[in-house]
Order: sequence, then structure tokens, then C-alpha cells
Amino acid sequence: MIPTVLLTGFLGAGKTTLLNRLIDFYNSYRTVLLINEFGKVGIDGERLNAGNYEKIELNRGSLFCICVRTDFIAEVEKIATQLKPDLLIIEATGLADTTEMEKMLALPNLKSHIQLETCICLVDCTTFLKIKDNLKAPVSQLKSADLILINKTDLVSDEQKSQVRKAVSAHVSRIPVIETRYADFPLETLNALHHRSTQSAGEPGEGRPDPVFSLTLESDKRFDEAGWMRFKEFIKPHIMRFKGFVQIDGDARYVDATMDSWSETSLQNNSSPSIRLVIIGQTLDNELIEKRFKELVIDG
Repeated sequence: MIPTVLLTGFLGAGKTTLLNRLIDFYNSYRTVLLINEFGKVGIDGERLNAGNYEKIELNRGSLFCICVRTDFIAEVEKIATQLKPDLLIIEATGLADTTEMEKMLALPNLKSHIQLETCICLVDCTTFLKIKDNLKAPVSQLKSADLILINKTDLVSDEQKSQVRKAVSAHVSRIPVIETRYADFPLETLNALHHRSTQSAGEPGEGRPDPVFSLTLESDKRFDEAGWMRFKEFIKPHIMRFKGFVQIDGDARYVDATMDSWSETSLQNNSSPSIRLVIIGQTLDNELIEKRFKELVIDG
């Protein structure tokens, strides 16, 4: 049986940051990382530390999509029967319903190989109160967790942190909850955890996904600073999540944004001069966004 760790958490909660910590912590293990992103291009996989792992990415959308469910099941079976790692770490898309993933891992062809040891759920302290009542995924992720990390606590007031903790407690009890910054906590804690099966009924795919959509923008062109500022102001009202790589007057940057935060990091060793951006939101006017994007990028 292959011990498996499942990382969940809504869009922008800090899963990739935690995944990098796990890569370092489990460096003595021959590990496979299975990463499902809600977009047509992989972004998170390029932000990972070097380590003792093989990376597999599923970038065709949410696991609610039948094509991606089929890919996920096939990849896990391949990992179990051919790669046979010491450890499997699955990073789910921020929109994943954890019960759906548990149903898939419980299928006969996977159950005989995969042992789900721990499910870790990250909660974004800056956005959880805004999304918990309107979307199903954040609550589903909580209910399947064996450990909950209330992350980004340094970015909110003590009052908001208390409100988030109370909201989390309304959905789960007797589950360890740790408040974190940058998903940092004693990883030795994981050795004492064991997954409690939620006994999810039904077949994979019977659940209904949250009404959230993604758009991928790609170009070999670039922005100038003024064009980038105009595009930022245009796109901010539309996003739940915005991430990727952008070229601005020769400066390659990694962009990472949620409803309440926006950061840009200059990249020192960026080998690709292209723009690759993933936009996730509930009301995306793809035609309008693509039109504005094409208007503002310029030849290199």
C-alpha cells in the first residue's frame, strides 16, 4: 500500500507553499506529486522546490469533469502499479470536493494500492468568511480534513481570525486546527495523524460543482508598464484567483492574486519570455477579457 497525503484548500489558500514544505520534509522518500490545477496550463508546478520527486500534472480543469476524473483514476493506477513510490502527495484544485476524491480513491482498482493517510485542509483567513456560504467546496474540504490550517493569519485582525475560527468550528469538531503564516507548522505533527473515512456514498461524479470558471491567457508578446497597470485595474473586479507569468518591459514576474490580495515577484531565472495567466471567477466574460488583453499586449 502506498501512503498518500491529500492537500486541499480553496483557491489561493497556500497549498503550493505547503507542498514545498512537504517536498523538503519528505526528501528522503521517493515521492510522486499529483497536481490538479483548474486551468489549461500548469502554473503551480513551476513554483516547486527541487527535490526527490516525480511530478504529474492534470491541467484540464476540475475533477468534476469526466475527462479529468478518468485521467486522475488512470494516473493514480499508473503511479500505484508502475512507479510504486514510497509516498504519493496529491494537491487538489481549490475547487475540489474532497468527498469526490475519496470516492475515486475508494474504487476497487485503486483501493488495493492506495492508503489515504492524511487529508490536510488549508483555510485562507482573508477570504473564508466571504465564500463559505456561497460555495460548497470550502466546507466540503473542511469536513474531510484530518488537520486544518487556518493560514495567512498575519494578514487579518485578531477579530477576523476569531470569526474564521468560529466559522470553521461550526462545521467540524475534534479535528486539530492550527493557525499558520505561510503554511508553517511542525510537520512532525503529520506522523500522528490517520485519515478518518467520511464514508462518502454514491459514485464519483454524482456531486455538482460550484459555478466557477477559468480562462487561460497566453501570448509571446509583452506588456509595457502602463498597459499592465490598465489590465490589472480591468481584471481585479472579475477574479477569485489570478496567477501566472507575465513579461513587463523585459521584467519577468510571477503574479499571485486572490479577491483580497495581489503580489508580483520578479523572476531571476525565467527561461520563457511568454505570458501565461490563469483567471478564475464566477462571472467571466471571456470574450471581453480576451479582447482587452489583446489590446494591451505589445510586440517584444
